[in-house]
Amino acid sequence: MRGILAASAALLALAAGPGVVPAWAADTNPKPNWSVIVMTADVARPAPVTWERIGGHDYCAIAKFLAIKSCSKVSGGDAVGALRMINGTIPELLVSRTPLSYTYAQPASPIFYHGTMAVEPVDAHHSRIVYTLLYDQAPLGTDAAMAANREQRRSRFQAAVDKMKTAAEAAP
Repeated sequence: MRGILAASAALLALAAGPGVVPAWAADTNPKPNWSVIVMTADVARPAPVTWERIGGHDYCAIAKFLAIKSCSKVSGGDAVGALRMINGTIPELLVSRTPLSYTYAQPASPIFYHGTMAVEPVDAHHSRIVYTLLYDQAPLGTDAAMAANREQRRSRFQAAVDKMKTAAEAAP
């Protein structure tokens, strides 16, 4: 329940603006510094084909695009509520799924980390891969540390999105 309250507090704070947290949520992070990073790639394939080719239906398929050493499904398979373990140490909870997207959270992360992988239709023959990260960078400390962390994440995840594009466009 506390996790749900913390998540609700963070979402309310995000909607209210930077640095605004309701009084009842003061034990979460009283001064969050939200970072949102969006990476995209346009794909010359229809959205359902792109989603299938990048393994969007498989909650651990992302491992091959991010060069993750291991991804194991701990519980729940590929449905909302599923838990995967990245490299044996990072739990990621599947919190939302649509036919062409999923969102996960790292419930044990001190930076309140979430990611969404999605494929959006552009037209009947084209789509766009969109990978969005949202996290509270305040615990990282200095502006320099936050900027370096942000660039590292942007670079790593954009490289993964670019690999997804290549896989989606590859000949069948």
